[in-house]
Order: sequence, then C-alpha cells, then structure tokens
Amino acid sequence: MTVIEILKILSDNNRLRILNLLYVQELCVCEMEYLLGISQSNLSKHLRLMSEAGFLENRRENKFAYYKINQQVLSEHPFITAIFETELKREDFLVEELNKLGNYKTSELTCHQITALIG
Repeated sequence: MTVIEILKILSDNNRLRILNLLYVQELCVCEMEYLLGISQSNLSKHLRLMSEAGFLENRRENKFAYYKINQQVLSEHPFITAIFETELKREDFLVEELNKLGNYKTSELTCHQITALIG
C-alpha cells in the first residue's frame, strides 16, 4: 500500500471515523452503523474500498461481518499510528465517538440487539 493510497483513504471524513473506531478494536458492521449513525450501504461502500486497498481485514461469524485494521499496514507505515495516537485526539467529534465506543463496550448490547434496533 502506497502513501498516496493511504492519504486518499484518510482524506474522507467517514472513513476516518470508521478507522478511528477500528484502531481501538475489531467491530461488526452493525456495531459501526450503530456507533457512527451511518447507513449500512454507505458504510459498506467505505469498508469495501478500504478492504480492497488492503487497509482492513475482515472475517465472517454467522451472519455478521467483522472488520479490523490490517496490522501490517500500521507496521509498514508508522505515521498512521502517530495520526491515531496524537492528531485525532485533538478532534472533539472523534473523541466523542471513542467515548461512545467505550460506553458501548461496557453495555450489555449484542449484535443481534443492535440489528433489531437499527433494522
């Protein structure tokens, strides 16, 4: 993955929001949809683009698709880690979304419940 490809991925607000959460942990599509308030079709478009570029890895568990950042990309391009660790912490809306993720992690919500809520 080239630096130009990485910068193109990071240049989109929704992709940056998605990656901000995935930097913390692997998430299911329905969890991201719930946490970010992004439609499934819009979210899927961004996830597909980042996966095809090699930025994300995914796996399926029953009917749920889970995504995480490809650790090899972070290893090969340490500036990405610096962006997530320092620069993005200065953006209030991204910090709020991380707080929402923290609250979600301590809740009892499951993917099945989220699917019913947003369905």
